[in-house]
Amino acid sequence: MRRHEVEIYTKGRVVRIVSYGMMDQKRFLLSFMPIAAAVVGLSFTLNGCGSDENSGPGGSGGAGPGGTGTGGGATTGPGSGSGSGPGSGSGSGPGATTGTDASATGSGGGPAATTSGTGGSGAGATTGTGAGGSGTIECDEPGGTVPPLKLTEVASGLRSPVFVTSEPEDASRLYVVEQGGTIRLISGGVVQSTPFLDITAQVQQIQYDEDERGLLGLAFHPDYATNGRFFVYHNTRSRTLALREFKRSASNPDQADAAQVRELFSFPVLVGNHNGGMLAFGPDGMLYVGVGDGGGDTSNPDPDNNGQNIEVKYAKILRVDVDNHPTPPAGNVAGGDPFVWNYGLRNPWRFSFDRCRGDLYIGDVGGRLFEEINVQPRGEGHKNFGWSVTEGDVCLQSDQGIPCTSPMITPPVKRYDHDNGDGSVTGGYVYRGSKIPALRGKYLYGDFASDRVWMFTWRDGVATPSSPTDLGTQLSQDLNSVSTIEGLASFGEDAAGELYIVSYGGRIFRIDPE
Repeated sequence: MRRHEVEIYTKGRVVRIVSYGMMDQKRFLLSFMPIAAAVVGLSFTLNGCGSDENSGPGGSGGAGPGGTGTGGGATTGPGSGSGSGPGSGSGSGPGATTGTDASATGSGGGPAATTSGTGGSGAGATTGTGAGGSGTIECDEPGGTVPPLKLTEVASGLRSPVFVTSEPEDASRLYVVEQGGTIRLISGGVVQSTPFLDITAQVQQIQYDEDERGLLGLAFHPDYATNGRFFVYHNTRSRTLALREFKRSASNPDQADAAQVRELFSFPVLVGNHNGGMLAFGPDGMLYVGVGDGGGDTSNPDPDNNGQNIEVKYAKILRVDVDNHPTPPAGNVAGGDPFVWNYGLRNPWRFSFDRCRGDLYIGDVGGRLFEEINVQPRGEGHKNFGWSVTEGDVCLQSDQGIPCTSPMITPPVKRYDHDNGDGSVTGGYVYRGSKIPALRGKYLYGDFASDRVWMFTWRDGVATPSSPTDLGTQLSQDLNSVSTIEGLASFGEDAAGELYIVSYGGRIFRIDPE
């Protein structure tokens, strides 16, 4: 079992909270928030389970898995909201609320590129395709000192949000994935009252505090503007994980057709945790899918040895040609499941492609030892990231047919333990926006348990700073992330290359210069 420990300082006294459990993806912070609220006298109330009614700004529901919480649920109409999962309560309030200056603008709705870029070479502004879709982004990296940064609230009142993205060619339209089974559209700075997509009836609902199941991933087809196609990844109510395709409504661009177009594939849920969840189109136009190892207890890592088994989809990055499915794309790992691209991953919760260089950055949630950031150069694939032979730089299990010192294992670029309140890595993005030129080319990532944020650069196989245990420049104090975010569930990127942070407590923030 994994041990989590937090110290809360109040009026000169220290209260220590210790919890044991399988909260190794995205859950520990919210599990102790009700206790913290009582200790420090916060002005909100959390109710992790049960059916009692709550009221407050934005209605009840969704600050914590499996029940009602603060900040209220985003609603389908003013004045009412509901939490997700069995036993959640209802509450009163204004529903979803919006923040200021909702989003930057991208191509089709924003500034045109002023110089012509060369795509992967990183010079000038470019209209990239594939990796993150097409949109005006900036590939030049002028360097210099990164200015003071801030978090600008874009929206609040959401229910257990786990991801945010935009249409590939329109940064003014943001889409928020809520774990319970809805996708909410933020258009013109306003959270629309009717969900863009509601598949709650098909999605496995949150049933307990550390429940990692639900609607987990979303990716728009690179040609979404013309074909309206998009893809979701979720736990189903029949205990499977499914990759499914949907389509934008022909009559209303603010809504999707409720019926799925097709299911590309599904496979059984094993334990229920370590589901992965990320979807992203790569620079080759293929859809990449992050799948966890199937779950288990940290005292018995990878009980089915899925990490090193290329014949199964668990513990992998999959690569799918959605335009020619079910034919597997050429170039995947040979001799196993035909969709395997990378393997040896415990729980690749969030990953991303650098939209200029095409390199793949993977945040792999750790077990009892280390959180990892792994990097794969553009187009290489076939990487074995070690799980569960190794975790970080530690030999974990040497009886899986590959030695811990094998050159076949690609070590993490960054790794960190849980000694400083950290506990669950959240992979981020390389910044390619126009608002903060000195930040371009730098990779931002964070931790769900501590809400800390760091940045580093990786170029041609070399990280700066180079030591795997030097996590890079910490941005937490600058962004005030520790006191602002309630569980750093995800980062997000819009078509213009601007970056966002998803707070599991119900809010979306954009990273801006002060």
